[in-house]
Amino acid sequence: MDTVKYSYYEMKFKLAYLEKRGNEFQDFFSELMEKCHPGNFQRVRPWGKIGDRKNDGYLRSERVIFQVYAPNEMEAIEAIAKIRKDFQGALRYWHAYLDKWVFVHNARDGLGPDVLGILLELQASHPSVSICSWGFEELRQKAFSLNEADLASLLGGYAPSSKDMLDVQYNNVQEVLHNIARQKLPLFQDIRQVPPGKLKFNRLSENVQILLTSGMWKADLVGNFFNDHPHPQYGDEIALAFNNQYKKYKMLNMEPDIIFSKLQEFAGGVEMGNPAHQAAALAVLAYLFEQCEIFERSPEEVTP
Repeated sequence: MDTVKYSYYEMKFKLAYLEKRGNEFQDFFSELMEKCHPGNFQRVRPWGKIGDRKNDGYLRSERVIFQVYAPNEMEAIEAIAKIRKDFQGALRYWHAYLDKWVFVHNARDGLGPDVLGILLELQASHPSVSICSWGFEELRQKAFSLNEADLASLLGGYAPSSKDMLDVQYNNVQEVLHNIARQKLPLFQDIRQVPPGKLKFNRLSENVQILLTSGMWKADLVGNFFNDHPHPQYGDEIALAFNNQYKKYKMLNMEPDIIFSKLQEFAGGVEMGNPAHQAAALAVLAYLFEQCEIFERSPEEVTP
């Protein structure tokens, strides 16, 4: 898998992990495990009054029970109470089939010391059962162990490759911009060029840098489209639309990589679509990143 594809899938996975909550996150986890362990992993759904008997998924070959916890915000007191209750429930209902218990979570920065402490405490008091937690890195490794067909299915579609970027044509860019234009665009606003240090200043990851660099291969097509457009301010309106989206996401305190993924969705649609369409969307995003006020200006841009 080339670097553009890999970076694209990495960003899609990160967005899914950080944004999905509750049942949606549990469904994402179950789909991932079913693809990794077909015929072996069994998702468990609540059933009437008995619920799921403290079992969100079961890996038969390794006798592993998974308990998934994905709240809007991870609070230590609630997480500790849930771990105690769910583990004791799993022991009560599944002890004859249980060798390992895994707490699957969506905490973006990992578990706090108190939550880790309860897992260690339970492990010490129940040495016959292996107890651990799975977070971002464990699920990421699972996802990237899949073949590309399954990975694309999990994350919403095939990612563009380096070749797709090189093959982008004028009509691909035109389609993307016309799709954006169907949305209500804001009034004209002045645009200033972005300096090279902007990527680093905005703390964007290497994956984002790879995607923007690949997008720049065809950014000239975007510029040509704006230059040839009969409405002189069309490019400025598109740029301001992206700028407004950026401001909205920043106000929600999203991290830079997630904001970039959201801007990708704004450019190419929530569904990934075909690789050619997504490659064109990257070209548009890269052009606008370099040319207009998307993300913060680096210090060298600020006029004394």
